Amino acid sequence: MGDDASARYSFAPFARHEFFTYVNRWIVERVVGRAGEVVVDLGCGPGAVTKLIVERLADVEGAEVIGIDPSPSALARARAEITARCVRFLEGTAERLSRLVSRADAVLFLNAIHLVPDKAAVLAEIRRVLSPGGRFAFNSTFFNGAYEKSTSGFWRRWVVRAMQVLKERGIAVQHTEKTTAMQWLTPEQYGALCDAAGLRPTTVELLRVDLPPESLADIGKFSLFIEGALPGVPLAEGSDALAVGLTRALDELSLTTVPRYWLEVVAEAA
Repeated sequence: MGDDASARYSFAPFARHEFFTYVNRWIVERVVGRAGEVVVDLGCGPGAVTKLIVERLADVEGAEVIGIDPSPSALARARAEITARCVRFLEGTAERLSRLVSRADAVLFLNAIHLVPDKAAVLAEIRRVLSPGGRFAFNSTFFNGAYEKSTSGFWRRWVVRAMQVLKERGIAVQHTEKTTAMQWLTPEQYGALCDAAGLRPTTVELLRVDLPPESLADIGKFSLFIEGALPGVPLAEGSDALAVGLTRALDELSLTTVPRYWLEVVAEAA
């Protein structure tokens, strides 16, 4: 995907909504804020969470923030927007964390752990770099338990309506196995993975958020969401079909917002 397409189908518009700041700040405030510590923002993307970390450390001396992401274009946007002296950005993946960072006091991996195929291996990497007593925190809205039962049918209806739009336009959708982003775990399964890696969960919370239609429209333009919902469909056609399908689904169910939960976990290195 070229830089123009990456920007057009990026996660950034969804990340600008107030609720997204809320679910991330909630966890940042519980993990970040100690003097002289090294804080890693793993999967930092264009820097939405990195900004919150820097704000949290504004009056803290000697702290260092390291943002890590595999996307050069996302890192370029992060570097352009965040110029604090305490921050540096590195290109790399969660699977290679220990080759990028030798030691950390806190690792935050927000809104990305559901994308990792081998979660056990990544958690082992995180434990490898954490100092004893160091904190690991992650959150995700792609887990078993994310849907409010009263509106759980909305999500399937949205995709079905988008597929109908594509069919009306003569565009086929591939029927494949779930993508990595759709391999959801329960909070208990995440807890077991943390325990196995030597990361003892100390906080496990579910935060309820009411998603406005504007935010749903924005996530419907995100490349990974499009690829997960409509496999094999070009991004432009998929994004447009999801926009039309969203309007139809909301109208049919008479919804003005859609509730959803974020799983928020803080763990401590043994």
